Amino acid sequence: MDDAANTAEAPEAEGPVPATTRGMTPRELARFLRISPDRVRAMIVAGELGAVNTAPVRCGRPRFVVLRHHLAEWEEGRKAARPKAPRRQRPANVIDFYPD
Repeated sequence: MDDAANTAEAPEAEGPVPATTRGMTPRELARFLRISPDRVRAMIVAGELGAVNTAPVRCGRPRFVVLRHHLAEWEEGRKAARPKAPRRQRPANVIDFYPD
């Protein structure tokens, strides 16, 4: 077999984003994130999560597809915060003229 034909492989996922070349429906994304599909739709309508409406008519029932870059952007904004740095202690040799 030709080695050039074997080099065209599917792109690997970076992080927890699933390695699919197509978008995910709200139901598929909800299953992946372990939340309800209604919550995914609510995030899309609220603008928290980007999606493409693939419905044949814009005034009808929406059919959302969340693409990989939409999910990556959402995950970037939802990262867990760093733990707070410990408070610095006062040096022992400083005289406090106004004690609390």
